[in-house]
Amino acid sequence: MSAKSAVDQALSARLKASAAALDNALPDKDAAGPAAASTRSILGLIRQYWLAFQQRRQSPRLSLQDLSDRELMDIGLTRGEIDHLTPQRSIDALRDSTRYLLSRGGM
Repeated sequence: MSAKSAVDQALSARLKASAAALDNALPDKDAAGPAAASTRSILGLIRQYWLAFQQRRQSPRLSLQDLSDRELMDIGLTRGEIDHLTPQRSIDALRDSTRYLLSRGGM
């Protein structure tokens, strides 16, 4: 057995044990009162956010290129300005300003 597969199996077993311990711990704390209810509600809330996040990532997104000229005009843009709004352009601007600060001895 390779070392990688042994580590993978150990991590898998540890994850399953943690999940089982969590499942077993919640019903036991129900008798304790509000603390268990708040723990369950927090876990439920985190689960809802996680599911919403996954659903949003999988849903198709509307890009600015897909909008009509009329829709772009409604939000105050033209087709020529779309290229200036890309994330890559923002990263380039941040990198350039960081280089400028470093060259001046800042940071």
